[in-house]
Amino acid sequence: MHAPDARAPYRLILSRGLPDAAGAARLRLDLPEDEWRRIARLRRADDRLRSLVGRALARRLLGRRLGLAPADVPLGAGPHGKPMLVAAAWHFNIAHSGDLVLVGVGPGPLGVDVEHCPDQVDAALWRLVTGGPLPAASHPALDPPARDHPAAGRSGAALDPRAFCAQWVRREAVLKACGLGLSAEPGALRLADAGGPDEPAEPVKPGESREPGQSAGPGGPGETADWTPVSGLPEAEGLWVRLLWSGPDHCAALCLPGRAPGPDTASCAGGRPDPGAPPPDAWTLRTLALADWIGAPDDGWNDDRGG
Repeated sequence: MHAPDARAPYRLILSRGLPDAAGAARLRLDLPEDEWRRIARLRRADDRLRSLVGRALARRLLGRRLGLAPADVPLGAGPHGKPMLVAAAWHFNIAHSGDLVLVGVGPGPLGVDVEHCPDQVDAALWRLVTGGPLPAASHPALDPPARDHPAAGRSGAALDPRAFCAQWVRREAVLKACGLGLSAEPGALRLADAGGPDEPAEPVKPGESREPGQSAGPGGPGETADWTPVSGLPEAEGLWVRLLWSGPDHCAALCLPGRAPGPDTASCAGGRPDPGAPPPDAWTLRTLALADWIGAPDDGWNDDRGG
């Protein structure tokens, strides 16, 4: 099996759409039988299809890098159930919500998350996810009348579902990167910008690619989205997280290890461990319809040289 070059880019693929019966049968060929049996035990049909798409896409991405057929990629689970490669240096992570499946692979640990924005958010849910009270100012994306809505917090802050979702996906991506998953509360994490709202960023359109420095945020193409250092849990020290997008319906995030701090920067203000520098800009994101890749395992989309 091929070992990764530490300089290899992290590759993120967002797949849109769930398969019909024929498509599901095609994707099952990418999985070993025991893995499919575990997926088949899921109660809801959509959950089975999302899991099938995520596993098949991850296996195709990893198989290309390992020189193996997708069904031969040796997958296992970590101490808290995080899917991982067995006896191989590549890393991967999977997330899904609705008909979206996000998969990332790379030479080091990573976490990804994508979530559908909830219709409503109350103060208890905000505190559960963020570990703190509602922010003192409403999200700028909301119209002023929303601040007086009965659902607004006592501070006058409107409970904007997109601002909440942006917090949620970043924290979930961190917990997935450090392998804790549901064993830790997202509110235990501390993000450097957690006191303020997140700027909205438009989702990647089907067939579009995005690279660092090309975030389609409010300033248009070319605006660089910020990485945020993470603290609060020992396992999360040294990790950084960023939004991939914050759309009206879904948000997504990526978490990677930062670059190690220098020998003279062991701590920062307040005695906290120095988080080092943000991760290098070595990742790409591409959005594909399921039909773009389900029958084309080596048609350019599964290539680090591609966009």
